Amino acid sequence: MNWKENRKVISVVIVILLIAGALGIAGYEYSKDPNRTEGMMININSNVSGIRLNRIVSLDPAVSATLYALGAYRDIVGSTVYVTYPPSNLPNLTCYPQMSVQQILNLSPDAVISFTHYNPSSVQQLLNAGVDYIFLSAGLNSTFADIMQQNLLLGKLTGTEKNATLLNTWMSKSLNAFSNVSVTNKSLLYAMCVENGATWTTGQGTFVNEMFTYAHLNNIANQSNFYQISNEEIVNENPQVILLGSCFNTSDLNKSPFTSTDAYKNNSIYTVFNTNLFSEPNFRNIYAVEWLMYEVYGIKVNLPAFPFNLPYNPEPKAVSDL
Repeated sequence: MNWKENRKVISVVIVILLIAGALGIAGYEYSKDPNRTEGMMININSNVSGIRLNRIVSLDPAVSATLYALGAYRDIVGSTVYVTYPPSNLPNLTCYPQMSVQQILNLSPDAVISFTHYNPSSVQQLLNAGVDYIFLSAGLNSTFADIMQQNLLLGKLTGTEKNATLLNTWMSKSLNAFSNVSVTNKSLLYAMCVENGATWTTGQGTFVNEMFTYAHLNNIANQSNFYQISNEEIVNENPQVILLGSCFNTSDLNKSPFTSTDAYKNNSIYTVFNTNLFSEPNFRNIYAVEWLMYEVYGIKVNLPAFPFNLPYNPEPKAVSDL
């Protein structure tokens, strides 16, 4: 073998060693510590440096949608029947208020992601089995800033942090576009469910209420979280707009307190086109705000182009058809 051939062989060996070293570093950075036998409790404020999840059970429809947008849907090995976007053939697991720990462990996940509190003993069983438990709020005291923080957390955990940053940039630009619209704000009642004279609504401290704020709507529900609003308050506040969830009877709407409102008199009553979009705190809430702006004010806000070309369009048809 001459010196040229020797140099070529040495070069190849060096390249192989460099690649192997890089792979070793990446593996060290993103894999779970093999010496860690207990699972971790993780939230948006946790330090997840050194953790890379490859097998995720998502009991949170909002998270499933986000992981799909980030390009990490391949990491999900189990889901729930509540997921509507994207379409899925993943195994559906027992979901809230029950959790089948054995069903989950059979899938050998690295982590379980939940949007609501499950039985502490079930969660502890997962932790004891070395499965991380990630809790992300279902909306109480949540904001769009929290949603973007969740995006970054999921990006770090799945190696898609760059995509999470792109998604957050899109969200920020969209929210700025809503804020820059000049209108006279209207008052709103969100009647999530109306049955037998009882009206359940969404009050302060919810991400839904923040959606109303970006849509230039003043929510008349002044109490915190989700509660039953009184007929007297509806009459006194006299909402100019009524937004209906999927649970209502027309007979209830055609009598007091609704018939006395400006919303009823001016036929400014709208039914949400997708209740899931209003109940799952994730990036798709941007489209709900866009829809509200068009329905109430007749304004089509020009949003920036979505940063990813996905097989399943994240923009609902009811919004793309506006």
